[in-house]
Amino acid sequence: MANLSESYDKAALFFSLLLALGLGAMVLMAKGKVEEDFPDASGGSQAKAPGNPGEDLYKTATSEIGSKVTLEGPVTPKKRVIENFVGTPLFLKADSTTPIDLGDPDYEMVHDPIPNQWWLDHRIDPGWDNSPSLDQDGDGFANLEEFEAETDPNDPKSFPPLIAKLQCAGLKKREFMLTYSSDSTVGKIKDADTFKFNHEEIVNKRRVRTSSDNIQPGKGTDSNVYSKGGAQMRYEFKKIEQRTFKNPGTGVMQTANFATFEDVAGAKKGDIVELKKGSRNGVIVKDWTAVLVLAAIGEEAKELQIEERSRFALPFDPDAAEKPYTFAGVSDAGAAIVEWEEDGETKSMDLAPPAAAN
Repeated sequence: MANLSESYDKAALFFSLLLALGLGAMVLMAKGKVEEDFPDASGGSQAKAPGNPGEDLYKTATSEIGSKVTLEGPVTPKKRVIENFVGTPLFLKADSTTPIDLGDPDYEMVHDPIPNQWWLDHRIDPGWDNSPSLDQDGDGFANLEEFEAETDPNDPKSFPPLIAKLQCAGLKKREFMLTYSSDSTVGKIKDADTFKFNHEEIVNKRRVRTSSDNIQPGKGTDSNVYSKGGAQMRYEFKKIEQRTFKNPGTGVMQTANFATFEDVAGAKKGDIVELKKGSRNGVIVKDWTAVLVLAAIGEEAKELQIEERSRFALPFDPDAAEKPYTFAGVSDAGAAIVEWEEDGETKSMDLAPPAAAN
């Protein structure tokens, strides 16, 4: 078997040599043929390429491409010149037979206040009645909002400030009354005099009254007005004054005691409340909580309940390093007021809830 294998190997080698010699001979023969057909520049003549019968027509057509065409529209006060072979976009309104040249600023806007050229620049079809309210790039902002904010309507990473999508889903109100009910003063106020105050609030449809102890002003934490109830540890009794004034109704001079409270807890810390002695001279305090939602992509299911005068970030993040927005309070019209700083100015917007607050 070994000798037979060696014979096959020798036969294969022999035929390979014959094949190589044959291919070499063919290459030499072909080389001579190529030199006859295409002689080089050093000797012989080279064949001339046939002419292009459409060359003159081609030159004429291409020369027109760079020329100008003058448009004479029914609106344009001056003739508009455009490049030849460049189409001009036309738009036809349903109630008109005169087409609108979108590229001509003299024509009326298809969707006021968006200029017609804006649609062309951003390659957006203005041919729908609701084109301004459509969201071209799916970032949650309509074309009109992108136009007003000068952002790119084709880039989902380019969108107006999220404050534009902030909404108030509701307002919660807590309301109570503080009154200066009595004191131990006889005549002028003396250092040993004590004073008493009431806190009244509706809880579960019932009026709940909490009375303070007989306390003195200016004692720091010892002058916390209410040790229990809805205003527990919230107010400090800062000072007491006796004032003489003219009664605006009778014109008679009167003397009355006035107590000054300071809010020392919560978002309203630092607020001053002044109470005149007498059960009819109470001061009503309203604490608001706003329920805010962000109508933007990926944020629709989230809501933020925030107390009046508290700060927050957008998107909602309780751990955000910066919280530029403030729920400042509630307007007389019942809208949540949101404030923020922009370009060195304080800006604000009113967010009306869908229904009146409780």
